[in-house]
Amino acid sequence: MELGGGLEVLLAAMLDPASPGDEIEVSTASSGVAGELLGWARRAGHDVVDERKDRDRTLIVIRRGTSRRVLAPPLAAAGEPARLRPDGFHTRDLRLNGVPDAGADPNSGFVPLGSLAEAGAFGFAWQLNDRDGLWSNDLAQLVEGASASQWDASRDIPWGEARGLAPFLEQAVCQVVTFIAQNEYAAYYVPARFQHAVNPEFVEVLLWLASHVNDEARHIEVFTKRGVLNGAHAYALASAQRSLETLLQETDFTASALLLNVLGEGSFIDLLQFVERYAPDPATATAARLAHRDELRHVRFGVTHVRQALEKNPDLQSRLVAAAEQRASRLLDLTGISPLIVEALTVLAAGSLTPTRLSEAAAAVRGLMKDIAANRTARLQEAGFDAATARYVSDLHTPNLM
Repeated sequence: MELGGGLEVLLAAMLDPASPGDEIEVSTASSGVAGELLGWARRAGHDVVDERKDRDRTLIVIRRGTSRRVLAPPLAAAGEPARLRPDGFHTRDLRLNGVPDAGADPNSGFVPLGSLAEAGAFGFAWQLNDRDGLWSNDLAQLVEGASASQWDASRDIPWGEARGLAPFLEQAVCQVVTFIAQNEYAAYYVPARFQHAVNPEFVEVLLWLASHVNDEARHIEVFTKRGVLNGAHAYALASAQRSLETLLQETDFTASALLLNVLGEGSFIDLLQFVERYAPDPATATAARLAHRDELRHVRFGVTHVRQALEKNPDLQSRLVAAAEQRASRLLDLTGISPLIVEALTVLAAGSLTPTRLSEAAAAVRGLMKDIAANRTARLQEAGFDAATARYVSDLHTPNLM
């Protein structure tokens, strides 16, 4: 073997885990390698303490020095292996000892679980380093669910079955799905804005945010495709733009989880169920059903995260209520959901323009709005707010729904 031809790998395998002062003996038939080993050992911080001939070979004894090739302590011996379940390696089994209660080092870098950080790396100055400000005990299961529930907006929607609707009905569908897509942009940007700030110690949070963003990108894709499918056009409403922009102004992770996941997406799961129920074509119904399945995970994260944050710090409630109040104060002149959306939902539910069907559909839309408000209040109570506070925060929520 030669240096540069594999010998240095063998030497490292022997010397790296050894303690300073330990010795190894190298036997080589090459006088050239024997000469090179003297210089190699000196550069690596080791000592050649003996060299002698043994017939046609040279025996060289190298004593381990104190220097290390990596600026870190020696790696610990292998520990207990991770748990494997019958159906695979689950995200919740990444950590044998659970997530540390203490905050993560804000200056740590990209240090995967199980690895040892070398000194001298660049300091990243992460902004989100507190476990309680990020965590949800069902986070790993939600990540698993996201991975198992991926769907394709190009191939898993029966697009060909959405052709041939009456123009008035196609226009209503187009306006509804455009409104949904418009709101999904905010649901995309809010979790995306936190990704760069989360300490990599909380890898499950990063995986969750990535799945959330991926879900919303797919929702934008599927509802945009449905909107343009048959050549119809719709309005991107200014009231929705204004409401959604206020979501982007919230910089606190838990407050954003309340405003987006609990209140906004919580309201949207009822809307998506309504659209699935009354959709005039299988493509629209399938898109709403699959998006609803994703949104349920997002809402579940918001509810469990906010509840656990409040359990750890009950004083947090006043700050969360203030976040809802502040958002509402920016939208005082929005008195209700846009009439265009109410009308489009009514036509969607009626499926025709006959007076009887329109009357029944209008009642169904009013029932939807009542259900959204009632379910939102119940969800807030599940998230840890008392009944009176839950009703108050629910009433503060934007009429734009998201």
